[in-house]
Amino acid sequence: MLECEREALGKDAVEEEPLWSMTVRDPDRVRTNSWRILHRLEPLLNSLRETLAAGEQAGQADLILYEDGLLFYFYYRYYRQMVQATFQQDAKQKSRWFFYREFCREWNAFFEIPGVTLPTGHQPKHTFSCYYQIVRAFRHVFEQIIGNSPPAARLRAAIWQSVFTHHIRRYRRALFSKMNEFVTLITGPSGTGKELVARSIALSRYIPFEESRLTFEEDPANLFYPINIAALPGTLVESELFGHRRGSFTGAVQDKRGWLEACPPLGAVFLDEIGDLDLEIQVKLLRVIETRSFQPLGESGAQLRRFQGKLITATNRNLSLAIRKAVFARTFITGSVRTRS
Repeated sequence: MLECEREALGKDAVEEEPLWSMTVRDPDRVRTNSWRILHRLEPLLNSLRETLAAGEQAGQADLILYEDGLLFYFYYRYYRQMVQATFQQDAKQKSRWFFYREFCREWNAFFEIPGVTLPTGHQPKHTFSCYYQIVRAFRHVFEQIIGNSPPAARLRAAIWQSVFTHHIRRYRRALFSKMNEFVTLITGPSGTGKELVARSIALSRYIPFEESRLTFEEDPANLFYPINIAALPGTLVESELFGHRRGSFTGAVQDKRGWLEACPPLGAVFLDEIGDLDLEIQVKLLRVIETRSFQPLGESGAQLRRFQGKLITATNRNLSLAIRKAVFARTFITGSVRTRS
């Protein structure tokens, strides 16, 4: 990134600026180099738009570069408004997203050029949702994982990749809607902040924007469902996860929805200390991972409930050793984030 900034700005590049992953003083502050690139980019994009509108031909590579420049421009052009709207106190104030209309008007002026078909097919609503996700992810990762040391920076980078993968273009194109299909495993000793990692991942998920209502489909603050397995006996773990029917065990005096059923599609269930899970419950949870279906305790019949959210797990145990001893299922080990003391 620093090399690209130097190439774009030349002698105007600020060399001593810290990388975003190394400083936690102000996660909402935009680096000076980014603002300087934006100010150089704006007149260039206007000139390119006028050239294309005049009928000048351009190759696909040049058009993709034009689109990439616009994505950078729109992110920083509306950054302050996005941050203010995302984190203002009154979550019920729908008018905070009114600037989306201005966003769309300017978007259409740059992207909808008569006679020009841009190759990537970016849409303003989806791009707006991606910007919203990126802003939230920056804030939550830095709020949850504090420290300027290289290990803290590496942990933040690992969280970032767990949310967006290592290929942001592919994520924006297709993976944004599929990340709930992948189980995230967080490993590390007790006291190293595994739940903080899980919370930052859950609160940074993609949330679609509803143009008709000028708001987002869900409030991210309501999308995190943590369960500490080690603090509950086996029966209660099953009940908390899958729910139960009245009379299914002693004390079950009424029906109860489990968190797998209560969790909305954009939410995340966090299972802390997954290494302590009984094998019998592991089998049932593996069915959830493989088929996204489950049954509450005490419910019979062929009808199954659906789990549509994301599953995040954590453990302080050596799961590789547990697998060799046949006390833990290999299927749980998919994408992982490692914390350290």
